[in-house]
Amino acid sequence: MSNSYFSFKQFTITQDKAAFKVGTDGVLLGAVADLEGVTSILDIGSGTGLIAIMLAQRCDASITAIEPDYESYVQCLENVSLCKWKERITVENTDLQNYHPEMNFDLAVINPPYFSDSLKNPDPRKSVSRHNDLLTNSDLLKNVPRLLLWCSRTAAAYNALYRREYLYCRCCRFWFLL
Repeated sequence: MSNSYFSFKQFTITQDKAAFKVGTDGVLLGAVADLEGVTSILDIGSGTGLIAIMLAQRCDASITAIEPDYESYVQCLENVSLCKWKERITVENTDLQNYHPEMNFDLAVINPPYFSDSLKNPDPRKSVSRHNDLLTNSDLLKNVPRLLLWCSRTAAAYNALYRREYLYCRCCRFWFLL
């Protein structure tokens, strides 16, 4: 059983309610995403809020975190409310497909569910957070570009064994299948 929290130097992430716990891919994405010139960030499938909080620690951008799982959303709200960057992070309980903000973003970050056609966890919440049944690559290809400004970018973490290969060209806002 994993710990109910994960401590960093400047903040702690509680994860007792979240379907997906803190992992290496999320920590790396939060640490290496290119934030140069970014003023607005969308964290898709925020879970515990780890990536949103890490990005808030690294830049001055406003951050919107969306999370479809209600219990994970509550966990994200709790974690954000306890961090020193809480004024710049907004959390919404919605999925990508139904999210229609009034503004577009400079950067979208996502640590998407990437398992497909593999054994599912018997816990439905864990299964949804790990398998791409409710957030497919097609959903990403269709919805992420509509939420970004013209000269924006996307940062994503994918497991190389399960990755569907595509590339988003930030200059012309097109996805290219490889």
